[in-house]
Amino acid sequence: MSQPAVSAAVSSLEKEYKTKLFVRHGKTLELSEQGRRLRQYADVILEQYDRAWNALHEQPVKEEFRIALNDTASEIFLPSIVKRVMDESLVSFVCCDSESALRMLKNHECDLSIADHNSDETGMTYLPLYKEEYVFAASDSYTRETSLNLGMLLSERLLLREKGSGCRSAFEAAVTKRSVEVDPFVESRSDLSLITLARDGAGIVCLPLRLIEKSLRKKKLHLIKVKGIEMKRQYYMIYRSDMHQSEGFQSLLNAVQECAKRG
Repeated sequence: MSQPAVSAAVSSLEKEYKTKLFVRHGKTLELSEQGRRLRQYADVILEQYDRAWNALHEQPVKEEFRIALNDTASEIFLPSIVKRVMDESLVSFVCCDSESALRMLKNHECDLSIADHNSDETGMTYLPLYKEEYVFAASDSYTRETSLNLGMLLSERLLLREKGSGCRSAFEAAVTKRSVEVDPFVESRSDLSLITLARDGAGIVCLPLRLIEKSLRKKKLHLIKVKGIEMKRQYYMIYRSDMHQSEGFQSLLNAVQECAKRG
């Protein structure tokens, strides 16, 4: 399109919706807040148009979906989801933190998010998926204790996830009630590195039970109960409420739920 044609189209849209859809910054135009909102609806309309066309003309194509999972959920059951859905639909995956997963969903960069964060945002549907239990564990080479009080725990070398992660938030919420500071020996985004450090005797790790079950079975780690602390966090499947509930999408939701139950 020529520049005058673009200007005419912008002017027509702004008259139609009686609002400013663009703001000028120097020589460039950017979407205003109202413009970003309109674009979200436009993306949905165009996506549904394409799907309606394919359905009416019986196009033999598989539906395409993108799932954004937070890091912990991806480590727990991403392989089982991939195995379960790869022959039914064209599904791609992005592993990130919970806030990024929700942001991708809002920006129409994915169709489904799996995260441990419920902000009750308007326009989003939250389906409880599973509840994760967080535990403390260490190797016998570090300590043979199986029970500690909070004061004793905080004097140990703690191996924790980074600030902002679901695991770290659950831990800090539990200890904040007792007005104490958390000073980890190691802070990492990698669950695998924390598990390896704990198995090598570097300290006490705090992670979801499902992630360390294998190490517990092989007796590379043992659980440590901390008196007065119980940490659980709810995970959700989240999608836009205006998402078309096609058979393929319903099948995807069912597949994810099955994988979450199996772990």
